[in-house]
Amino acid sequence: MKKVLLVFLVALSLLITPTVQADEDLPVLTDHEKVTVYLFRSSGCTHCKHFIEYFAENYYLYQDYFNIVTYEVSDSENYELMELTKERNGEDRDGVPYIVIGNTFDQLGFGTDGTEVIEAALEAYEDESYSDLITQIIEEEDINATETSLEDAAAYYGFKTVGLNGEDPNAGLSDGAVVAIIFGILILGFGGLVLYSRKK
Repeated sequence: MKKVLLVFLVALSLLITPTVQADEDLPVLTDHEKVTVYLFRSSGCTHCKHFIEYFAENYYLYQDYFNIVTYEVSDSENYELMELTKERNGEDRDGVPYIVIGNTFDQLGFGTDGTEVIEAALEAYEDESYSDLITQIIEEEDINATETSLEDAAAYYGFKTVGLNGEDPNAGLSDGAVVAIIFGILILGFGGLVLYSRKK
């Protein structure tokens, strides 16, 4: 009886122990500088708001690879920076959100899941020839643009910013705590069964 219980407990513990594995889609962290994702936005833009909401919830996954900086285009210097950037990228349409990463990615508009932006930022992180077009334009044109952090932009819209400090906003107990609790319950249960079987 005791052997059956022991085999059962070992099998159960193997089944319920969470497996920890690295996300295979993320590049290996190196000493490469973080990439910057730039968002030109307007306070009344729904798609801009969706961008900020998405990354306010998910940025903790990518914080080691890229930063997010926003520019409110109601500011004339920020608007000028956006127009110069569009001109350099050959973009002739108006509107926001306008997203720029390095000198190889620009996009007018934002999808609902951010996949394209994330993939472009991670590719830029791995690109040894990465250069920051926005920084170049600011220096060359002597523009006094005013950037806003993702955290400040999220706070402006009233979004929770837990995911911006490196923590999973959906996390409860850590995997280690869950494993410790489960093993504690199993050991207590096993000990109770052993005591009960000795009394009989």
